[in-house]
Amino acid sequence: MSSSIQIFAGQTAYRHIQQHGLQAADIAVVPAAAGGPKGLILQAMDQWLFGDWLAATPRERSLIGASIGSWRMAAAACADPAAAFTRLADLYCE
Repeated sequence: MSSSIQIFAGQTAYRHIQQHGLQAADIAVVPAAAGGPKGLILQAMDQWLFGDWLAATPRERSLIGASIGSWRMAAAACADPAAAFTRLADLYCE
């Protein structure tokens, strides 16, 4: 059976994920690539990732983005990321 998610990690990180799963507390850096409107495809995932999953385990995180990725990371840094991602998509499409 194939998986829709591929994990690329060094040996130590991969072993940690195998033993403990991927936990929000493990995430210290979130990169977001450029790609114009393709970044909008990630809206629902971003809303869950930043509005629920990562928010449930607060810690300092570095958000790095280029082009639409920087706008996505700016939305992620808002007090209400889910609403910010909705606003970003609305404004981008207008």
